Amino acid sequence: MSQACTELAILDLAILIEMYGDDSRETLESALSGFLAAAPPYIQSIKEASARRDLPALSAAAHSLKGIAALTGATQLAALCRQLELAARNADEHALAPLLVTFSDCWQQLQQQLRQQLKQLGVAGV
Repeated sequence: MSQACTELAILDLAILIEMYGDDSRETLESALSGFLAAAPPYIQSIKEASARRDLPALSAAAHSLKGIAALTGATQLAALCRQLELAARNADEHALAPLLVTFSDCWQQLQQQLRQQLKQLGVAGV
């Protein structure tokens, strides 16, 4: 992972709170649950586009995920999506391989943090 990504928080709730202007349990639960439900199709699209070497599709999926990740405070994932988007747009396949590995690792860590945060908020079944 690039040094810039490792210096970022996996999940920065301050960003989420600032975006919504509300730190209530309901708002946090809704936003975090919503992201946890919305992100997997983009993750899958990135993986499938990578396997097909469909760089325009990879760039588009990374761009879309970057936006929702940034709004949720998933700063590492947003930064990695930006790097993936640019590498795909520039057809830099040498950069893509290690970024995709780091991206997968980051997603796993983020899911754990999201579930942990939701449990702390009292959400059952996460």
